[in-house]
Amino acid sequence: MKKLTSKPILKRASGILNQAYATPKDIAWAWVTLLLSQEETKRGGVENHFSRVTEFEQWILALKLSSDPKDTSKVSPEAVKNSAKMVYEWPHDYVFESSSTPKKPTVKVVHKDAITQPILDAVKAADGAEDRAQLMTILEGYAKEGVAPFVEVTAEGIAWKGDNWLPGEPYHLLTLKSLNNRLTNLRKKQLI
Repeated sequence: MKKLTSKPILKRASGILNQAYATPKDIAWAWVTLLLSQEETKRGGVENHFSRVTEFEQWILALKLSSDPKDTSKVSPEAVKNSAKMVYEWPHDYVFESSSTPKKPTVKVVHKDAITQPILDAVKAADGAEDRAQLMTILEGYAKEGVAPFVEVTAEGIAWKGDNWLPGEPYHLLTLKSLNNRLTNLRKKQLI
């Protein structure tokens, strides 16, 4: 078996996770391979790798995620990632192959991880209601309490720090409009 840090292995794993749908076994293999590639010295052998793949595959199957209408044995790797973000520490973005679309200065950067959980918490606190004004009030309360990733409440919206924020960089801004977009994306991913 090739070392888990070899480029073809990492490329194959990131390719699986960038597909719209894949089998739970393939998704499990890709995530475990990427995770273990970052801790190569602690790997503990091939048997440990395959036992973790099997364990994670069972966890994916237990999620009962919606499947590909054309092939019900396949689920969305993105849905698996979103469901598991509180359970596993996922590999950093640098592991993945870059998109085939060239980057343009006008392309909007999506910072989903840091702000997603507080929005989900606010929806839960609002008993599942998706009234933007009510959710903004709850989120402003989080910001005033100093809940991460929020920094402060401004006249324009709520300032927050992304996962990769560095001192000196500007904060992101959550407004009614951007909250609406995030709620739409969360609905598409079936998180709300």
